[in-house]
Amino acid sequence: MRRPLQSLLVSPYGGREEILSGERTLAVREGHRDYVADQACMLGCHIEPWCVMAYIVEVQHKTLGEVTQEEVELAAIESPEELMRGLRRFYPDIDFESPVTVIRWSSVDGKLVEDYRLVRDTEEDMRRRFGDEV
Repeated sequence: MRRPLQSLLVSPYGGREEILSGERTLAVREGHRDYVADQACMLGCHIEPWCVMAYIVEVQHKTLGEVTQEEVELAAIESPEELMRGLRRFYPDIDFESPVTVIRWSSVDGKLVEDYRLVRDTEEDMRRRFGDEV
């Protein structure tokens, strides 16, 4: 049986550009979620509408305290404390003993990604040609 497309909501408080640029390739969610590795996933936001396709490469169930510094950085966050502060916006009772699901994805794809890369490449080309005044 074929599984339905998975989706992962991303906070409207930042994160879109980090995902489009490839800087962010990981999300942490409270509780043990049933995301499946080796499956496509739609990443997006319903408040500031946008979405892209990604491919989930790894899903782990652990406590928030077991999330490694490397995983925190893949989420485009600087420290475990900053990660917990961000998660508390949505899960006020979360602490380092809380169960979480760590979802890591590989490349993102879609029209929004193509447009982002085109603008980024154009801006970089303009800077090379004309300096930082652009």
